[in-house]
Amino acid sequence: MKYKYLLLAYLLLGFLEVFLPDHFFNLAVSLRPINVAIIYCFYVGNTKQHNYLLLFYLVCELLNEIFFLIDFTKYFTLVLSCYSIATFTMIYHLWPVLKSAANKADAVDWLRPSLGLLAIFYMFWKLSLMVFDELPNNSIFFVGVLALVCWSVFCFLVPVKNKHPDNFALYFMGGAMAVMAPSMFIYEFIWTFEVILYFSLLSMLLFKIFLVWYLIHFKYILRSQEEYF
Repeated sequence: MKYKYLLLAYLLLGFLEVFLPDHFFNLAVSLRPINVAIIYCFYVGNTKQHNYLLLFYLVCELLNEIFFLIDFTKYFTLVLSCYSIATFTMIYHLWPVLKSAANKADAVDWLRPSLGLLAIFYMFWKLSLMVFDELPNNSIFFVGVLALVCWSVFCFLVPVKNKHPDNFALYFMGGAMAVMAPSMFIYEFIWTFEVILYFSLLSMLLFKIFLVWYLIHFKYILRSQEEYF
């Protein structure tokens, strides 16, 4: 993979983004657009083409993160709207890899993803009960939960139906999102503990790496031989 120095720069600035908000908030916020540009340039450098759906996703997530850090309660509707739009956009973008896959998995293949999804859904349900009365906008919350559930199902479903080894990255993306989104609510409405915030921001940082890496290989996954499907 080319332009690894861009990935290194993204990681270095990303770790600053994660650990600076409590003491250097303005600097942490100002670094985020720079880091979005870096990770997008990393994609363009490796694929030699633009991906406007990816760029749209990154901009939505940028707004999501910035207004979450500024005041999640005040900008609750904006944050959840940006998150939902970004998530459904990426599902739409990656849908061809699921559409092209044949259902050849047996019961054993479905067992571990199903157990993982059940655990995630149970966690979502318990968290929803804990924070529901504190939410500024219940309607947009349900839209956000739907986006999160759809993304989790998509990320666990594709590797079962499509055996291409690069699809394993979807497990990491699903897991990172399952950490990031609930931890935002835990930090804001249940337990304002800095470590929880760090987990949320770090999971999003790593999520973007896996997402861009996956999209760099996306066309090769779609063109792969049928034995993977």
